[in-house]
Amino acid sequence: MKALYRATLAVATLTMLCAADASAARRIKTCSNGATNWPTCTAPSTGTGGTTTGGTTTTLLPKGPTGNFTMTFADEFGGSALDTAKWNNHMWYEQSNATINYSVANGVLSVWPQRDATGKFFNRTLDTDGKYTQTYGFFEMEAKLPVGKGSWPGFWLFNHDLAAYPSKRPEIDIMEAYPGGGVNSGWSDANLHPTAFASTVWIDAGVLGGTKTLPTPDLSAAFHTYGVDWQANSITFYFDGVPFATMNKSMPDPMYVVLSMWFGSASGTPDSTTPTGPGNSFQINYVRAWKRQ
Repeated sequence: MKALYRATLAVATLTMLCAADASAARRIKTCSNGATNWPTCTAPSTGTGGTTTGGTTTTLLPKGPTGNFTMTFADEFGGSALDTAKWNNHMWYEQSNATINYSVANGVLSVWPQRDATGKFFNRTLDTDGKYTQTYGFFEMEAKLPVGKGSWPGFWLFNHDLAAYPSKRPEIDIMEAYPGGGVNSGWSDANLHPTAFASTVWIDAGVLGGTKTLPTPDLSAAFHTYGVDWQANSITFYFDGVPFATMNKSMPDPMYVVLSMWFGSASGTPDSTTPTGPGNSFQINYVRAWKRQ
């Protein structure tokens, strides 16, 4: 994420991709084990998107890539609070802001723009640092994005624990959006709704491995899936199960998962026009990860 302060992203002239099953409402929740009795998730069921034996779905598969996968991480946000066994609520160098601007309810994690006790907008980061890391595999999120000046939602992989840090700082940005950019920026429409996002690879601090910006429908109007197929010598990004960019780079270091609701960069500075509160949330339906068998 921070690496994008050091690079200018060119808007790609790609064909707009939009999944036919995206809807303005939250999609029907599906358990990570393929069950339909969410949030209990105890009864396997028939259906698609999983490994089927005798008509019974035993596990969900990532949307888009082919191959054999084993699920290694899943949060369906089925409880009433953030699962602290999986997530931290701040980055390692920060103190957690006492103003709580996130919640878990009805199968969705929501993180929203908010001013803290000092009256300032603040960044919120949820990550699996020290709790879950992985090298290679497929990482996927289904989410609906916030709107407004300054809003900067992201879904990315990162590692700061390598011996050569800070020069050694691998990063894969699966999704970054800049709703505040405005109609002439290529990032949003006149209402500051996100209409594009970027996927970027940073080999190390300041060493750009590649970036692609994808024009999209209004990403605040519906849930969409964002994924990356990270292999030994290639990194392929997916939107709603469709690949749109491959970068032939080697990234051999383990990384943890990051969900961020930040402010700034190409989205500008938040101000009095920026909608605050749960009504303008970065809504995450699930986060899942797999390893190739």
